[in-house]
Amino acid sequence: MKGTSIFQFKSWPKIHQPLPRTPRESQQLLNALTSSFRRQLDHAYPASNVSNHNEGDRQPLNTESSAHATDKHLHNILDNPLFRIVPPKPTLVSHDRNALRSVEEQRRLAEEPMLVFDELVASGSATVPAVTECLKSQLVLARSRDGHGVSEAMKASRAASRVVNWFWASDGASRRKLLQSRPWTTALTKFMVAEGLHNNVLDWLRLLINRDLGGDNGLIIEGLARHTFSHLLIDFLDAEIRYGNGFGSALKFYLRACQLHFASPQADASAAKPMLLAAGAQLSRVAMDQKPSIENVSIYLYEEFMDVISTLTSTRSLLFASVAVCHPSQPDPQPFIRIVETLSPSKFQKYNTARRDAFLRVGCDALRILMVDRDNYRGATKLAQQMQHLLPNTTDTTANGKSRNRASSEDYLLNRLDLNMT
Repeated sequence: MKGTSIFQFKSWPKIHQPLPRTPRESQQLLNALTSSFRRQLDHAYPASNVSNHNEGDRQPLNTESSAHATDKHLHNILDNPLFRIVPPKPTLVSHDRNALRSVEEQRRLAEEPMLVFDELVASGSATVPAVTECLKSQLVLARSRDGHGVSEAMKASRAASRVVNWFWASDGASRRKLLQSRPWTTALTKFMVAEGLHNNVLDWLRLLINRDLGGDNGLIIEGLARHTFSHLLIDFLDAEIRYGNGFGSALKFYLRACQLHFASPQADASAAKPMLLAAGAQLSRVAMDQKPSIENVSIYLYEEFMDVISTLTSTRSLLFASVAVCHPSQPDPQPFIRIVETLSPSKFQKYNTARRDAFLRVGCDALRILMVDRDNYRGATKLAQQMQHLLPNTTDTTANGKSRNRASSEDYLLNRLDLNMT
């Protein structure tokens, strides 16, 4: 009698199935792989509900669909210089950014800077100074184009997208070097706002708040993270004012950066001032120059900005006074008046040149508000006399020529308002 095995295993399938032999089998395999890939993308990027359209209407682009996600993903891969560029012989730009190797290289950097960038990346020889020079040259090129706005020309170059992709492809240590380079962030943020990559800048600010830039060796020490955050935020706001959507938009993004800081569990309350105050002062100077109106600045956002400044300094600071006199609908001279009432001539003399100039500028605006907006000539006269009392004595023979000239200019500012009264 023939024995039988007590284990009835089914035959094991072959580990390596044979490849399709006919066009039909190939098409079936391709369809199966495509369907599987789309199911995975639909799971990661679920499609949002799209309202019904009349038959024949063109369906709107769904940016959350798997097709859009696939297209974007593959586009980013194929756009990488490693897939598009044949690396040239050694680097086109030397490590010394001020010493290009030939006249031909100088011409190429001036005429096709982003192609130079692509070649540097493809050859593995891209450095922070070299990439910065490429961005600067691209900005010069954008400014020289006739018939196109500078921002539009910057956007068309896609310089920001290409450099940002390079940033994310770098390791943590390289990212740290990039963000620490002030020339690099100053140049790049201009292109980023032109291309609308504002959220990418906010992502970098968030990484700096958490003191981790991701990847290998991405940790950054606290003091350096604060310093880098402050400089990046200043460069971002300056770029938004000049090449983006103006002061009102810059104010919005400043407040978003403040929210990122205050909402982060990693943020230290003591870090708020060194990270946020310099950018706030920058916006205050722009407000003094532009005098924002309710047509281009939200009153709600501006008052939220005032609250942040009062938190970072105080309502008795010169910075807060400058913000108050620039309110779009209700400019207020009272914070400045309170400063003048408690300021002694000896303390005023200790002000440096920049602070003294700011004091006089805010003072002139306060006087103008009292006279023009409120018809308060008595209050304006009193404030003018108090300000004159603080000015240095122009007859002091021990003072140097520079101080005498500055005192004369301060008197001139008051005289322009016809308020040089005694």
